[in-house]
Amino acid sequence: MKAIFSGIFMSAMLLASVGGASATSYLQASSTEEQLAVDTKPKVVTMNSTDASKNIKQDKGVVRVNESGAFFLIAAAQVGGKAKGLVRMWMRVNGKDVDNSNTEQIITDPSFTAVLVCQGVAELKRGDRVEVLFSGSEVGVGLVVKKPAGEPVVPSVIFSGWRID
Repeated sequence: MKAIFSGIFMSAMLLASVGGASATSYLQASSTEEQLAVDTKPKVVTMNSTDASKNIKQDKGVVRVNESGAFFLIAAAQVGGKAKGLVRMWMRVNGKDVDNSNTEQIITDPSFTAVLVCQGVAELKRGDRVEVLFSGSEVGVGLVVKKPAGEPVVPSVIFSGWRID
């Protein structure tokens, strides 16, 4: 009986803590535009849709936070293209590449795509600017869009971020 009561009590405490939690800032943005490399230089990943937002804004892929704190940031891109090659994706804060944030995916067959994820936790200050960048080793590889009939669009990128402290 004591074990059952203890289990019920712990479950209630967990539910109460989850139920009382709320994000002070969050953003989900995406892009329905194909973004392929035209050369091997890095490009800012653009986003043409703000899907949900509170205290974080984005304009064409430039994300600005409206309060200071620790944030979890994640970008998931659908990569592929019209050629074989390597796609890399990383984050930049206030014009400086974030250390150890680069990710890569090799495209060996242009008829297939893969999801490339870049994520991290960053201590940001009000007004800081966050960007996601990508590069392709060959012209024609990058972020692709799929539009399956009768289903939602597969965006070239989905970006999510929220304050965690």
